Amino acid sequence: MLQVRKDLCVGCGLCIENCPQEAVSVQFGKAWIDQKRCNRCGICLDVCPQEAIIELAPVSQAGLVITVGSLKQKADGIIERIEKLRQNTSDVKGVENLENLS
Repeated sequence: MLQVRKDLCVGCGLCIENCPQEAVSVQFGKAWIDQKRCNRCGICLDVCPQEAIIELAPVSQAGLVITVGSLKQKADGIIERIEKLRQNTSDVKGVENLENLS
C-alpha cells in the first residue's frame, strides 16, 4: 500500500501528473492516493521530490519478532567486534607505554 506523508507533502502535483492509474489527487493541498485505483506501480513514489510517498508493507507479529531478533543478533555481533578492537587498541598502547619506560 502506498501512503502520503502529509507532514512532507507540499502538494506540487508531480505524483498526479505521473500516475498512470489516475489514482492520485490533491485534497486540502496535499496528495491523496485512492487505494482502489492504485496498482502500486511506485511511479509516484519515485517522482516525489519530498519523498512524501511511502510504501507500507503488512508484517505479521511473528515476522516482526524474527526481524527484530535478527537485528539484535547483528547488533550484538557488531558491539562484540568493537569491544575487541578497543581491547586490541588498549593492548597496543600498553605495550608502547612499557617500551617507553625501558
